[in-house]
Amino acid sequence: MIPTGRLWVLLCLLAVPMMAAGFFPGLGGAVLALDTLALALAALDFLMARRVRLEVSRQLPPRLSVGAPNKVELLLVHRGPRDVEVRVRDDVPESFTAEPEEAPLRLPADSQTRWVYRVTPAKRGRFGFGDVNVRVRGPLGLLLHERRVPAAQDVAVFPDMRGASRLLLSGAALDLVNLGLRQLRRDGRGSEFARLRDYSQGDSVREVDWKATARRTRPVTRVMESERSQSLLICVDAGRSMAAQVDGLTKLDHAVNAALFLAFVAVRNGDRVGLAVFADGVKAYLPPAAGRLQYRKILDTLYATTPSLTYVDYLALFKELNVRLNRRSLLCVFTDFLDEEQASTLVAPLHRLARRHVPLCLSVRDTALTTLLHTPPAGPEQAYQQAVASELLSDRESLKAKVSAGGVHMLDVRPDELSLAAVNRYLDIKARGVL
Repeated sequence: MIPTGRLWVLLCLLAVPMMAAGFFPGLGGAVLALDTLALALAALDFLMARRVRLEVSRQLPPRLSVGAPNKVELLLVHRGPRDVEVRVRDDVPESFTAEPEEAPLRLPADSQTRWVYRVTPAKRGRFGFGDVNVRVRGPLGLLLHERRVPAAQDVAVFPDMRGASRLLLSGAALDLVNLGLRQLRRDGRGSEFARLRDYSQGDSVREVDWKATARRTRPVTRVMESERSQSLLICVDAGRSMAAQVDGLTKLDHAVNAALFLAFVAVRNGDRVGLAVFADGVKAYLPPAAGRLQYRKILDTLYATTPSLTYVDYLALFKELNVRLNRRSLLCVFTDFLDEEQASTLVAPLHRLARRHVPLCLSVRDTALTTLLHTPPAGPEQAYQQAVASELLSDRESLKAKVSAGGVHMLDVRPDELSLAAVNRYLDIKARGVL
């Protein structure tokens, strides 16, 4: 039972004749009758709100995406002869952000009403929604009847795979360009034959297929594409530095989202894709393989990956890769350069690995440090923080230069650019025939 503002106003109005009854004893009976009437109306209002028959059910997607707004739908079924005003609030998991958190609704008589809101999970894993809280307003507007509708429900929060889903639905090259992704088939370059097409101005004479030209009596060009069935190993750092928050998600979550998008594109492109999750040692390893089943294995492995509050042993990772990887591969290492002492141990083994493989080092840029550096200091403490941020960024740039000096491809981009940057660099490496 929750009183409304209307009831408080009524009680304040009744206080006036109550005070007057102190000066005019004859008003006592009338004041008592008014008070009794007000209480009776409030009780009647509460009983009528309590008798409202209301059914509530929640509809969730099969899986939610971390760091992304996910649609949640509540279906309210009202079975009654009159319109009812309610206020609805769902019990979302603690780490979720709901927008909006609650909503006032007017339910017509004998009707079904849908309320849609969005939740943004901050972590991967399995979480539970609780009951739905509904406050039903009485017809007189004096009291609210609050009830909890049982609706406990578990849901799995997966890495953000919206990029892969959109790519799957994109059939034309224009769609891929709008996504920010270059074409998967790189015509005119590479070593594998793709198809024949009519000669167009600008084609090289070396690309002309003379036999086909003689048969068709017009110039015909051979179209080549990047070699398929190449090997790609995605290495994801799950150490302590990847637990840092950037733009609402951990660096590990940003890396996982980008790694899944990259794996999806590579599998769709016919390449063999593998996965290594590492921290103070190799936590999980999937040898490179082709096909959708391999992508599903990668997804299941990354879904359960959480950051370990330990140092990162790059040497242990690369020693294991030297044993396991016999075929020349593209190694995409998602890691962090914020801890210079730890990240400096990456340089030498990565350069040695570059003799046999093609390493690509990917790092999530810490946008908070950049923002802090470009914000005028409000006092001595902020000035000290800026000095520390400047030193950290300087060390980071120095380390990036050392990594790149040994023939290692390097990317250090904003979190929202990581997925597309990784895929586009992968396509560039394939198009140049480096593998």
